[in-house]
Amino acid sequence: MSLLHIGTELRRFGRGKLPPIALSVVMLLPLLFGGLFVWSYWDPIGHLNKLPVALVNSDKGAMIKGKHTVAGDQIVDKLIESKAVDFYQVTPDDAREGIANGTYYFAIELPTDFSEAVASANTPTPHQATLNAVFNNTNGLLGTALGNQVVTRVLATINENLGSQMVNQLLVGFGTIDQGLHKAGDGAAKLKEGSGKARDASGKLADGSKQLGDNLKTAKDGAAELDQGAQTLATNLGTADDAASQLADGLTKLTDATDKLGAGAGQISNGVNQVVGPAQTLAQTQQQLLTLLINLSGQVRGLNLPQTNQFADQIDATITTIQTNGIPATPNPDGTDPLSQLTKLANGASELHRQLTDPNAEYRGGINKAADGAGQLSEGLHKLSDGSQRLVLGTKKLADGTSKLAEGSEQLTSGARQLADGLVTLDDGMGELALKLNESAQKVPAFADGAAKNFSTPVAENTPKDSLGIFGMGLTPMFISIGLFLGATVTFMLLHPRNRRAIDSGAIPLRAVLAAYLPAAIVGITQATIMFLVQRFALGLHAINELGLWASMCLIAVTFITITQGLNNIFGVTVGRVLCLALMTLQIVSSGGLYPPETQPAPLRWFHTIDPMTYSVNLLRRMIFGTEALYDHRAPQALLALIIIFTLFLTASILSAYRDRRWQMKDFRPEVSL
Repeated sequence: MSLLHIGTELRRFGRGKLPPIALSVVMLLPLLFGGLFVWSYWDPIGHLNKLPVALVNSDKGAMIKGKHTVAGDQIVDKLIESKAVDFYQVTPDDAREGIANGTYYFAIELPTDFSEAVASANTPTPHQATLNAVFNNTNGLLGTALGNQVVTRVLATINENLGSQMVNQLLVGFGTIDQGLHKAGDGAAKLKEGSGKARDASGKLADGSKQLGDNLKTAKDGAAELDQGAQTLATNLGTADDAASQLADGLTKLTDATDKLGAGAGQISNGVNQVVGPAQTLAQTQQQLLTLLINLSGQVRGLNLPQTNQFADQIDATITTIQTNGIPATPNPDGTDPLSQLTKLANGASELHRQLTDPNAEYRGGINKAADGAGQLSEGLHKLSDGSQRLVLGTKKLADGTSKLAEGSEQLTSGARQLADGLVTLDDGMGELALKLNESAQKVPAFADGAAKNFSTPVAENTPKDSLGIFGMGLTPMFISIGLFLGATVTFMLLHPRNRRAIDSGAIPLRAVLAAYLPAAIVGITQATIMFLVQRFALGLHAINELGLWASMCLIAVTFITITQGLNNIFGVTVGRVLCLALMTLQIVSSGGLYPPETQPAPLRWFHTIDPMTYSVNLLRRMIFGTEALYDHRAPQALLALIIIFTLFLTASILSAYRDRRWQMKDFRPEVSL
């Protein structure tokens, strides 16, 4: 007999009506877990928007920035708009009644002080706003668990909206500080530039004030000298005024004398014409006149005035004329005869008469002008004397003023130097101020648009590889494993786990085991194939490796067939079926298909390492979601583990077949078949 001979085990289900139906039911039974369970839990999270939840807004509002604001209204609008769940805005009494009778799974309430708590951030007593969530476990444990997730989402939505608004106000203040510091820094820089110019100007001012002080000292000395000179001038002008008066009087007398002299000159001229004798007398008189004129010229020239100098020149000219044309006081050495001398004398006497009497004559005109000039000189000197007195008073005041000005200039010089030193310090301080303001402006953070969201929600979720998939896909590996193990268990409720005929015929144990195993394996592969097709085309499960998923399901099915066959063969059908159900339960809770094994009790964590369903779940996960072979070795580990388990239980069946070749007393009294 061939090892792979199937025998007649499956043929008996081809006769009649019920056997084929029973075999079909066995093949479809794994779909209870692998199809129905997966379908029913396919995407409960995605349908949370159908979950009825009561929303109660008890917020009474608060004064925010001088305006009565009800923050709860904004939150309610946001929550309803989000459609996270099916919110019903109701009163507190309606919410309480709805939770009690199951109308709502839970309720969310915004308390009366919600807005007040939100606005308390700007008060001396800030406190957090609260959100009241009311659950009722009689509405279902998973409903409560989903409600907790919804409340977490609601809190995130509220914190994101309120946090962004509050942080945005804070960042606006930071932005104002930053702008103010930048403006202050720019102003300080400009002020530093201005203070630098002022410092330079103050240096020049200090130098100028020093020069001014030196010059004012010189001016003070000059003013004192000017005052002394003015006094001397006034004294001299007084003397000159007196002299001018005397000169005027003298010239008046000279005029009178000239008149008389002219008359006498006329008489002399007439006398010279009559008599030569008086010529000598005339010569002497002429000499006296010259002496008088010389003295007069010296006196007039001593005045040292333009008019008097001109007058003195005229007198000198007259003297020269008289000396040249007049009668010499002594006889000429050339021996000129007396007649010629008398003639000349007569002519000179005539000319003298003319000069002395004719206003148009140079002498008489000069005398007249000298007399007039002397009068004018006397009058002018008198006025000049009066003015010099006023000049003395002015120079006195000037001297006093320049003295005070010199003292003030010393104070100005000292103040200008202090100002220059102060401006140097101010310039340095302005530079330091500008530097510190700019450094402070750089230290004050500047925030771009949208920064408020970053501050209120600093961390956002980013899933670079696998995102949270559909809930049903996550449960699929475990439900497929449960379905296939259930199918393997039920299969041997319909098929015989061992072929007694083959054992009694003396066939080798392996052949006897395969005679019962191969029909069951065909059923298991059929179960896996049907489940795969339902998953793929009915539920829409798209695995990363679909062919690998089908092959893995077939491998798991035949492995589970060996397990259930081995238990039935080793412990008998009755005990074996009970053990299969118990093992299935233990595998479900230890496989890590629903909760991580680290969260479970220690015995389950220990059994997890040898649990066949652990490796079936791991293998199916890698086929559905993919794997990184370089880092993840759980797929080959699962394959190896399933092959080892397959080998162990197949060996156990072979040993039990070898054991059953010998009849025992219990075989003559078989157990009641269940």
